[in-house]
Amino acid sequence: MAVDTSATPTTLPPTTAPTPTSTTRPRTTTSSTTQVRAAASTTSRSSTTLRSAERWVNVVDDQFNSGGVPAHWDLYDGPYGSAPHNCATSSHVSVSGGSMHLLMRHETSGRCGAGWYTAGMMIDKAFASVDQRVTVRFRVVSGGVSGHHIIPMRFPPTARWPQGGEEDYCEGDGASGCYTFLHYGDTPTTQVWHRHAFDLSQWHTVRFERRNHVVKAYIDDLTTPVWTYRGSSRTLPDTKKQVVLQQECRASGCPAGTTGTEDIQIDWITIDNPT
Repeated sequence: MAVDTSATPTTLPPTTAPTPTSTTRPRTTTSSTTQVRAAASTTSRSSTTLRSAERWVNVVDDQFNSGGVPAHWDLYDGPYGSAPHNCATSSHVSVSGGSMHLLMRHETSGRCGAGWYTAGMMIDKAFASVDQRVTVRFRVVSGGVSGHHIIPMRFPPTARWPQGGEEDYCEGDGASGCYTFLHYGDTPTTQVWHRHAFDLSQWHTVRFERRNHVVKAYIDDLTTPVWTYRGSSRTLPDTKKQVVLQQECRASGCPAGTTGTEDIQIDWITIDNPT
């Protein structure tokens, strides 16, 4: 796959935590590249229980049926990244109707004053791993406005950025698709990237698997990858990374006005580590 080193909008991780109720990092990027096929959105929950000869072991299986947000997720609360318009509130993460919700909405007050607030979360460091498989069933529901999302991301919280690598598996604006960005090297725009075209306003199951410096992407069909990247320890640094689910305003800024919402609905997520 091509390596993109062009200049792209970037929101860097903060150098210090914004006194959150959580761990907060991440950043964003936008670009364009080749389309791959969209798949049907009818994948069943049971398909993720299949175990291949590669021998994965499940470490997180969150179905969000009840009980609120599981305690092993740290929620963003406050400004994050280098872009001044990004501010999250933990109250914008909730569980209801069998899904977890990440909400973007204008608030009249909060830690960042009146403005648009988003949502984000990072799995506890106990679940970090160099190689990992993440499977998420989700959709993006627009209530008149649209933000930017990275569902899921893997971020190395204790390593230098971007040298430690960052894996943004499904990142984009709106609902027409998303990009995989694999960051490495000494500049934020040194990255491997690939576009996935499918309708994010509908339910889809996506799986992203990294093992032995190979990344595979699956959309709905969890047995046949739609994209495979064979890298190295240079392009896929061997740092432990934590799974992140992140919503934010677009690089151009938050929506104009004060009305509307965007609701990212996570039906379930599983995280598997290699044995």
